[in-house]
Amino acid sequence: MLAKGHHFPKVTLVAVLDADSGLFSADFRGMEKTAQLILQVAGRAGRAEHPGEVVLQTRHPEHPMLHALIQEGYGKFAESELQMRSAAHLPPFSAHALIRAEAVQSGRAESFLMDIRQQMETQIVKSKGTHWSGPFPSPMEKRAGMYRAQLLLHSHQRADLHRLLAQVLGFLTQHTGKSKVRWSIDVDPLDSY
Repeated sequence: MLAKGHHFPKVTLVAVLDADSGLFSADFRGMEKTAQLILQVAGRAGRAEHPGEVVLQTRHPEHPMLHALIQEGYGKFAESELQMRSAAHLPPFSAHALIRAEAVQSGRAESFLMDIRQQMETQIVKSKGTHWSGPFPSPMEKRAGMYRAQLLLHSHQRADLHRLLAQVLGFLTQHTGKSKVRWSIDVDPLDSY
């Protein structure tokens, strides 16, 4: 609640509970979101003449991200985070697209995306630096009675990703099972993979 920008003038103690959920998130942006949250709530503790204190609950007090953030500030944390993303070819050092599929029947969405992947592997000449992974179940595999799966496409060059997506879109629209599966393409997805 404090991170939302509300001003409570006499707040002197802020606690961040279960900081580990962001440190070990499936979303590669999890650490960044956690660091921002910690800084936002820390800025709410101790306004005006009242000194403030921030308490973090964690099972991993020696985590390098926490140390970088607390001892060296957000700038050092961001620098380290960018180095890790560069090494792992994650945004902003690559472009991503996520093909999502959902179906009422278990396994149908994954099977649909596996067919698309097989078409990609046999009919598309990969550009250097263009890759795909999956299909795999979505982080929340079943929601609202639908089984969900996803296929990740990524490339070092955005233009190469767009060329790949143009071809994949053809496969998706011509697939014989498309009426039993709802699908979408999310370029630069913000949701968890």
